[in-house]
Amino acid sequence: MAVIKEKAEFCTLLVDELYGQLPARVYATLFQRGKLSTRLISQFSKLSPRQVKNGLCVLQQHNLLFYSIDANSGEAEYSVNHEYAYNLVRAGKILEMVDNSYGPAGRDVMQNLLLLGQTRISDLVAAYQAKINLANDENAWLNDKKPDLVIKSKAQLNSVLCRLIEAELIDVVHSKTFKSVHEIEKQVHKEVMEFYFPNGMKGTKAKIEFEQKVAEGLRKVREESKTLKRKLAQNGGASKRRKLAVGNETNGAPEEEEDLDPALDPRQVIRINYEKCIVELRSRRLVQYVNDTLGETTGYVYGQLLKQLTKNTPRCRPDPLMDTLMSDEEKQTPSVTTNEILDKVKTSIDLTLGIGKIPSKSISKTAAERLTPLAPRDKIPFMNQDDSDDDDEDGDYSDSDEEMDTKKENGDAPVARMSRPEQLRQHLLRLAESQPGFVRHCGEDEWTIDFKPLMENLRATELDSIIEQTSGRQGLRLTRILRTKGKLGEQALQSLSLMRKVDLQQKMLEMRLAGFAHTQEVPRDNKADPKKSIFLWYCDTEQAYSSLIAKCYATMVHCLQVLEVRRQKEKDVLSLAKRTNVKGKEKDMMRDESYARFAKFLKDERLLMAEIMRIDDTLALLQDF
Repeated sequence: MAVIKEKAEFCTLLVDELYGQLPARVYATLFQRGKLSTRLISQFSKLSPRQVKNGLCVLQQHNLLFYSIDANSGEAEYSVNHEYAYNLVRAGKILEMVDNSYGPAGRDVMQNLLLLGQTRISDLVAAYQAKINLANDENAWLNDKKPDLVIKSKAQLNSVLCRLIEAELIDVVHSKTFKSVHEIEKQVHKEVMEFYFPNGMKGTKAKIEFEQKVAEGLRKVREESKTLKRKLAQNGGASKRRKLAVGNETNGAPEEEEDLDPALDPRQVIRINYEKCIVELRSRRLVQYVNDTLGETTGYVYGQLLKQLTKNTPRCRPDPLMDTLMSDEEKQTPSVTTNEILDKVKTSIDLTLGIGKIPSKSISKTAAERLTPLAPRDKIPFMNQDDSDDDDEDGDYSDSDEEMDTKKENGDAPVARMSRPEQLRQHLLRLAESQPGFVRHCGEDEWTIDFKPLMENLRATELDSIIEQTSGRQGLRLTRILRTKGKLGEQALQSLSLMRKVDLQQKMLEMRLAGFAHTQEVPRDNKADPKKSIFLWYCDTEQAYSSLIAKCYATMVHCLQVLEVRRQKEKDVLSLAKRTNVKGKEKDMMRDESYARFAKFLKDERLLMAEIMRIDDTLALLQDF
């Protein structure tokens, strides 16, 4: 897969920032030259073979490489795994997400996997056991404070790993993990041809069957990383094991929760599954959108809905080859009922919050309860921007504040009389009626989410927000005119926008330089004289996205470069702060001038990293969610 230059440069700087200069030089050489053997990497990077092997070991340990054996020479050839490399920047967000969902113990395990890369379960258990033994050794902490361990036993570690594996946040490393998608596809093609079509393909029907067999083979390869999850499923899920434990406890046989989970195979090698992590990050982002637009209570309800709908969603975007040729049953969008959501909502949550207090006679129940059995197809998010809200043109049906106060005093407030399931339905109906389409009311008491049109709407909103920040309200208005009307000449655009010619030309030039507007030359005759040609303005949304993505990567590269310059400038102060007798006591041990420089560097570092995180939010929405 082709990678834009800015992304390659950012990934190289990120590897340098995290793992040092040697792995970064090897990584940069592979990014620039493509698939190479160890000998060629040494030749192009000017590193010795030993240095190259050390760099490759670090990169492969952290899943940043693909490799394959050349059939002719027998040499191993390496290429970069750019998606894993870029996802390193999301480590902090992933840890925060795991902390919120699985507690400090889950965060600690994920943090160690981020630091160690792919790890054998037995090695991970041994590392934690050594830490536990050290913490329990009283002689080792005579003069120091004894640390408070997050993981206190092997059973607890095994339980946490089981939770993370069942959630697919941790995957198993298998024989094809380090093969690129192209190599796996090539191998599956060969196997399908040899097994099913030894005499070749003839006709359209055979070609369709061939594509289906290839998709099935690729899905089998993809499922090899879920072997541990399938073994855990054979013993029942976590909730089922807890229910059995409760039954045993009532029969007089109490059992610790950590002891309920089966012991994992210590020989298995595990790693973080970034695809599933991005699914969870998308859910958090959507909940934040709902919190900002519809309130925190509705956002909480939406979060519970997302948890149930995405628990079996392995990735945000389906693979164009593997996931488009599935059966109709496999393609069916999952849905949940109101009662299933209500079972997950905490009883301490007040569902009356965030629901409008309007009498039932003022609400059209037919419109509110309207079902949408089918997902919207080919929805264009920009076409509804000029629609006006005419909900109140027939009159204002809501009660005044005095009327509502009177109803409350008489105990006649509609929300207070609702049952808890009905209150939950009101939140779900609000989500279904929202402009982005957060939820679809797909059945009598069923709800689902159409992620593709929803994310298209949110991407469109994000693009409009960036255009407004960059080119102002006039720039956004011109963009919407061009989207609605299509390609326009300057005179027609001036007539529709009601702007002066000079102002229009200046604004359109500004937007063209920003990548939000484009021009097309239409010759008047066969000579194609530019002086006699017509130039039409238009907006290409996909080009705008591509331009914006490239600028985001370029800005992130600039942030890391500025950070490195600041680090070199304050090199003497940073080396002083790293000394063992100074670390942790910088303010007391360093002179005022040195400490002021050190504090200023830390502040600048936080600001630059916060800027990178903010830009990553935009990139995730534009290309990952």
